[in-house]
Amino acid sequence: MKKIKQLIFLIGIISTVSLWSQEKIKATGIDSLVIKADHFIGNDNLKNDYFTFKNVIKKRNRDQEYEYQNLSLGKIEDICITNPLQVVVFYEAFNSLVLLDNQLNETQQIDGNKFETPIKIEAFGLASQNQVWLYDGFLQKINLYNFKSNNIKVISTPLATSIKDYGSDYNYFYWITDEFDFYSISIFGKISSIGKIPVYDTIQIIDNSKIIYSKNDELYYFNTNKPLAIKINLNQKSFDKFFFTNGILSIFTTNQIINYKIDLP
Repeated sequence: MKKIKQLIFLIGIISTVSLWSQEKIKATGIDSLVIKADHFIGNDNLKNDYFTFKNVIKKRNRDQEYEYQNLSLGKIEDICITNPLQVVVFYEAFNSLVLLDNQLNETQQIDGNKFETPIKIEAFGLASQNQVWLYDGFLQKINLYNFKSNNIKVISTPLATSIKDYGSDYNYFYWITDEFDFYSISIFGKISSIGKIPVYDTIQIIDNSKIIYSKNDELYYFNTNKPLAIKINLNQKSFDKFFFTNGILSIFTTNQIINYKIDLP
């Protein structure tokens, strides 16, 4: 009887894992937008799309379009659109960030070379209370810089490994190492090891447990609290970039943005 119970229990586990591995997330098409772009950045909670074309940042919705360009700072490396009222642009060649308002007007420049102790900006993001996250490649430390008071403070010891990819929100900065280990640090400087994540080609960190990543032109959702990745079913066979926010998954192909509604488990 004991062996029979053990066998039934084992069959139950195998069945559960099998169902989990076969689970897929349905993506329902909403709309699409034809654009001329070099790089798609993403969209915000006000349904504005952000992209670059010939080193010009463009913000577009159905009614309006705004642009920003700064030839003196060279090539745009990355853009943070966490807050549509405070867009942050990174110019790696000049070790600088530019802050833009909701109409892409420049409000402030942050030059990593001009701090009392210069830093090499290698990762960044918008934090709470008029602050930005700054990862210093010189000392391998994470900083918080208040752009209103012009005050910078180190909140971490040197990181033991390099940063492969990163993301942030108002209260946390997240990073992934070359070994695919996932970490976070709070605005108070507490570092947490979140866990191991699957090998990927590109990734978007949603929060401290959820990610969406691409591998071999397929998209997957992964929750660090659950055992397996779940495939996201798309009609699209290939894409250049993806971005997820507020239940909307946007796929960028050669000349258009395609929006899907998805529900993450």
